[in-house]
Amino acid sequence: MINYKIILDFQLITNNLSTRGTAMKSKNTKGNLLVIAIMGSFCLGVFLYGLFTSFYGLMIIQESAFYFVIGLFFLICIGLPSLYWAISTAYRFISAVPTCIKQRNIRVINPLLLDEEELYSSTEKWLCTVIRDIAIAKKISKTPVVGVELSDNNPNAYAVGANRSNSMVVVTKGLIKHLNHEQIAAVIAHEIGHITNLDTIAKTLLSASWDGVMMILFTPLLFVVWYLGKFVALLMLVAGLIYGFLGNWEYATGYFTGVTIWVLLLLLPSVTQFLVISLTFFHSRKGEYHADAVAARLTS
Repeated sequence: MINYKIILDFQLITNNLSTRGTAMKSKNTKGNLLVIAIMGSFCLGVFLYGLFTSFYGLMIIQESAFYFVIGLFFLICIGLPSLYWAISTAYRFISAVPTCIKQRNIRVINPLLLDEEELYSSTEKWLCTVIRDIAIAKKISKTPVVGVELSDNNPNAYAVGANRSNSMVVVTKGLIKHLNHEQIAAVIAHEIGHITNLDTIAKTLLSASWDGVMMILFTPLLFVVWYLGKFVALLMLVAGLIYGFLGNWEYATGYFTGVTIWVLLLLLPSVTQFLVISLTFFHSRKGEYHADAVAARLTS
């Protein structure tokens, strides 16, 4: 049996607190919009870099045998990866919800069929109603798709989608089993908070930016620095040791500096990965706090 009292109490709370919630929602949304703008511009820049190098490779590939190798390198290591990255990133945005449904054992609840006899359980009907009410309270134009992950017995929930109009809230079988209606409503409000605060699209762009950096920038860099540069670095190291042994430290210092630069270039992808992961963790934790605030405002 659907607990309509909880739904009515919930609607009363959302009506009373909708005005107070505007300031925090606006603050966090503006922060995510800034992240989206920066990461979107960065992704566009990386993609344009890939297109430019591909065009340059095609232009020089017919010049001579040497330029043929250089042009082929640009096409294989930069051009094709940039196109693959652009297509895969666009696909992640467009098909986030259906891909998640396909990859996981998710039972989708159709709100238009709630009145059908024995199609959905009372709990599933209640879930659909609560998500609809929370979406209305948060002024989401299109109610998120409702899904239950049947293969996960752990209490969990998550939001999927690249924007507010194409999103999905999924609760696991374990969440329904271990939590009561008030607790489930709070968890659902938390996940819808992620959608309204644009956390899902910001997180997707952060992940896509790192994929683009590794695939288009650092992959060719590591190829040159490691597979070709290590021989040059070894020669510079030997030459530096020889000049140092002979007492000519001016030349030795120059060769040692070259070896140091080679090491720094080799470590650059790892250092960048650490910084991106740290930024992602910081953004994710901040988003969790704001989503918790949404749940606290909308539920008891």
